[in-house]
Amino acid sequence: MANPSISALEFCQRKFDYLIVGGGTAGLVVAARLTERPDITVGVLEAGPAAVDDPIIKVPGRFGESLGTEYDWQFETVPQPGLNGRRIPWNRGRVLGGTSALNFMTWNRGNRQDYDAWEELGNTGWGWDSLLPFFKKSETFDEPSAEHQSRHHTQFKSEFHGSNGPVRTVHSKEYSMPHQYWHATLDRLSTRTNTSHFSGSNLGAFTTLTSVDPDTRTRCSSATAYYLPNSSRENLVLLTEATVLEINIEKDGRDEWAAKGVKFIHAGQAFVAHAGCEVILCAGSVQSPQLLELSGVGSPDVLEAAGIPLKVCNPNVGENLQDHMSKTLHSMQRQHSSLCAFSPWLRGVLR
Repeated sequence: MANPSISALEFCQRKFDYLIVGGGTAGLVVAARLTERPDITVGVLEAGPAAVDDPIIKVPGRFGESLGTEYDWQFETVPQPGLNGRRIPWNRGRVLGGTSALNFMTWNRGNRQDYDAWEELGNTGWGWDSLLPFFKKSETFDEPSAEHQSRHHTQFKSEFHGSNGPVRTVHSKEYSMPHQYWHATLDRLSTRTNTSHFSGSNLGAFTTLTSVDPDTRTRCSSATAYYLPNSSRENLVLLTEATVLEINIEKDGRDEWAAKGVKFIHAGQAFVAHAGCEVILCAGSVQSPQLLELSGVGSPDVLEAAGIPLKVCNPNVGENLQDHMSKTLHSMQRQHSSLCAFSPWLRGVLR
């Protein structure tokens, strides 16, 4: 790993063009792309540890074991009226790779209409047709055999997949016994099998891909796909276990507010790091707006109530969060499944 013995003080003494807050799913991708240019220097601050070799992260069959551990921010929702006031765990990665190091490795793609809606709102370049080349650029797809496609309903259209990207994607080699009846059953219930759910329509039933390296049979996260292969770059510096507290926002020569650096905590001590060009927030859907508000960017009402001086008025900060629901279907089966036996976390869920 790059600069494995760098101290927080040494990090702050470096001259960075860009400071990236969060070494997670987005942050490490941005860092890798920026440092393709050797004249650009990038510093990445990640609150969690590296932990790339911890088996509960690295081994796909141990998915779920990292939830609720030191690698998880362990957020909860507010009480949900539709769930009798229960709070629901909302897991977010506090480790190098972010939530891509904790998730269940499902590799999927949204519906064309979702992306086109972004563009229709005025975000030129964020529609399906513009984004598809970048979806493909991120991926190296391991094509299933004809027998696998027939048996497990893993048909695909190659024009919607990448062949030379950093993220390895593959269909599972083994499925539990009920899977062989799943598609036929749903088909009889008028939920048709979608044989190309990466092509812009993800409606229907399908067997999706996983972000697993088929050569090593290990998890593929932003840490393994984007950071480790580029960690020897001299212009890429990472400091883990560094929690950012605030963005330093100051007036520039045009009397406008500009991000100049960040304040962070490392090993109980406070430090300040500086950015020559930009501070890039990749701290996730919860903590990116939180850091903006702590730094004086947000709704005047929210900031005034928290005693934070307002620098930039933007009432949208911290609002309008939407997340999808997830539902699993549990059933008893007479035939023993080796897949369930392999995962202690899955056994616990089924119990």
